[in-house]
Amino acid sequence: MMERKAFFLLGFIMFLTMTGYGIVLPTLPFLADDLGLSSVQMSSLIIIWAVSQLITAPIWGRLADKIGRKPVLMIGVFGFGVAFLLLILAQNYWQLLLVRLIGAAISSGTQTAAFSMVADQTKKEFRNQTIAKMGAVNGLGFLCGPAIGGLFSPFGVIVPFIIAGSLALVTLPFALFYIQDSINDDAKETLNTFARNNETVSFWKSITMVTKTGYWNHYMIILGLSIAASSFFGLLGYYLIAKFEATPIFVSMAFSAQAGTSVLVQFFLLKKCYELWNEDKITKIGLFFTTIGYCLISFAPLIWVAILGCVFTGFGQSLVRPTTIAMLSKRTEMGRGITLGLQESMDSLGRIIGPLWGGWVFIYLMSAPFITSAVITAILLGIAFLITSQQKIEISITRHNDTSNS
Repeated sequence: MMERKAFFLLGFIMFLTMTGYGIVLPTLPFLADDLGLSSVQMSSLIIIWAVSQLITAPIWGRLADKIGRKPVLMIGVFGFGVAFLLLILAQNYWQLLLVRLIGAAISSGTQTAAFSMVADQTKKEFRNQTIAKMGAVNGLGFLCGPAIGGLFSPFGVIVPFIIAGSLALVTLPFALFYIQDSINDDAKETLNTFARNNETVSFWKSITMVTKTGYWNHYMIILGLSIAASSFFGLLGYYLIAKFEATPIFVSMAFSAQAGTSVLVQFFLLKKCYELWNEDKITKIGLFFTTIGYCLISFAPLIWVAILGCVFTGFGQSLVRPTTIAMLSKRTEMGRGITLGLQESMDSLGRIIGPLWGGWVFIYLMSAPFITSAVITAILLGIAFLITSQQKIEISITRHNDTSNS
């Protein structure tokens, strides 16, 4: 396992950073409203963050393989904090857009560096559990963010941004003095492989590994889950209000049910799942529950059924996402940093496509975004079964050939 002290320190840094993100996300519309921005301009402020991360995350991942995880982590946390503090100085739409663009570009290596560091310092047999707990810490920070933002918002619309930026910058001394870039034997092998490949493989060629066998299915799962989840988060509140005339309490309850279930599963239940089943089966179980959850939300006759669907989606995603990231971290062909950087890019791409698609189809059928999410996760589940069948056939053919040759 990763050293307990190192994990808690890294988790603390990621918790504070994600708390800052959770503070700002629900507060940004109020800042935009103060500047008289339209709904389209407001949406572009959200999308530009994801676009910038989509482009820059693999670059930071490549850099993390070259210069180490710690420098990239510190640059990312610094960029995250400064970006939110600069938001309070923006006087118009273009300044806000520029700050969001630059902030995302500088900070996009944070998650990649953190997960790479966890993978570097954790043996393969424990990596799934450790990555799951780091994901839970991130989720817990994001869950706490809106509550903290609501607590400080009465003091002024810019106060949550000051809190968010300050939280990120406060973590820098902890990262500088207490986080080490140490690696285990498995990570040394990964970096050696990267060094050999780096002599002949360009950055742009390494990008194409999203289409390679052993990679593409994992990246497709990350992309699909991100599209489904971003559409879910963006429109769930509107859907509950439009269909059930839900009060703010019920809307908050639905979001808390999803996020809270995800955190609890990753902290306490996932370890037991890994003891019972292999990664392939856990992925299938997670995709199944996620699909059922979106179906319950789509066709819920009562608001409590929709909230139950939120619990199911939180449960399913908490099984699939950390398992997929852990499986990607075990691939050594191109370097762990760029491998996980591309995972972050797929996540960002999903956060672009999901809200755009969901917002468009919601106009015609308010349950359409959640039906789409169910279809996407069902397709991913089908792909998972298809890949398993192909692998069994290949193993059978190999055994047959071996028997014939002997």
